[in-house]
Amino acid sequence: MWIKVKTNNSVVIGDVLSYDSASQTWIPSTSLNTPLGVARTNAKPYGDAGTEYVVEMVLQGQVLAKASRDIPDQGGELNVENGAVFVDNTADHCGIIAPNLIEQPARVAGDLVTIIIR
Repeated sequence: MWIKVKTNNSVVIGDVLSYDSASQTWIPSTSLNTPLGVARTNAKPYGDAGTEYVVEMVLQGQVLAKASRDIPDQGGELNVENGAVFVDNTADHCGIIAPNLIEQPARVAGDLVTIIIR
């Protein structure tokens, strides 16, 4: 499931977003302290003026998210920093990073990785 939300022009596929009440837009998240979603499209101009942007954002289920660090093959508990995900097995958060597929290269920072948002 996805919804369209207002964002800024720099959001790209895989960015992990949280709501910023000051700007009333969804921006790259720095933590899991707020509800989150993942951009499934790049930001696109919205409206006649072309000064606002929207993105399709996934709030639940399986989606590709940008990795902020190298991801171990076994995956693990999801955590967020700098608009991207990493494995933090000391956390008990709202999702997991899926294990790597058989015979696939290691997942490194910047790659899109499969996560499941609960």
